[in-house]
Amino acid sequence: MEELARYLTEIRTLRDGGSCDASLLTVLQAQQRLFARPAQEFMTRSLEAQIHLLVIGEAEGDAREKCLAYATLLTEAGHTYQAKEQNAVASGAYQLALHVLLLTAGWSSGPARADIQARITRLLDRLPVAGLTAEVKALLDQFAGPARSED
Repeated sequence: MEELARYLTEIRTLRDGGSCDASLLTVLQAQQRLFARPAQEFMTRSLEAQIHLLVIGEAEGDAREKCLAYATLLTEAGHTYQAKEQNAVASGAYQLALHVLLLTAGWSSGPARADIQARITRLLDRLPVAGLTAEVKALLDQFAGPARSED
């Protein structure tokens, strides 16, 4: 995770300095390190298949951390696309990050779930719910369901 922190610093520094293309390249490099394989081996797969590749053989806590790291990288990609004024692509990256978080929330509890909830809320501030895919809306409803029943 220290390596991820270095990547995140570089991604943000490049973006803030106006080097958005270099920032996106660094996002891709970080994703390749996270997946431990070239991008073409995971980016062409469904999100569920990507998550499977990411967590295979990992302990639950490590799997959750890798998924959260992936969601962070997708969010940073969204911020970078937004800085490039490519709002539709940014929304797509944010929605992928949201999807990863919602899938991860399904097997998280306690403080980990609370952290995921906060991250979901931040992403929803950037995404109109009406623009979400049916699958993401269903996961969001499923995620929110238990919280509503506890109120």
